[in-house]
Amino acid sequence: MKAVIIRITIFAALLSGCVSHDGTYAPSCIAYAGSTITLADGQFVWEKFTDEVVVNDDGSVVNQFPGYPLRGKYRIDGQTVLMESVEGESIDKMYLHRHDNKSYLYTPQQFEHWQSTGESAKCALMLDAGSDDG
Repeated sequence: MKAVIIRITIFAALLSGCVSHDGTYAPSCIAYAGSTITLADGQFVWEKFTDEVVVNDDGSVVNQFPGYPLRGKYRIDGQTVLMESVEGESIDKMYLHRHDNKSYLYTPQQFEHWQSTGESAKCALMLDAGSDDG
């Protein structure tokens, strides 16, 4: 009986330590331009935003981010998030980082900075509190 209780306790502890990486990652600071990346069920959507409105000579609003939102599939290998567009093009790697019980998605430069200094990246993409994290 004790062995069964111990197994159940260990299994429950392992499950509680499981953190989902699915959800929307948005700037962890006030940002007037940037990206949001949503990871869900092996698929991603990468959107860009800005508060700046550009108008061309005829008064039409210019699409500042042609090709976005970018969509495709992703997989996680350790801390590395490998993304591939719908067209099959490989996209820059991103890196998962957990700090102060929050999940972040680092660019290669942010990840390299963290590895070399131990400092968290400023305004990195952070998993929204309202996202599926758990």
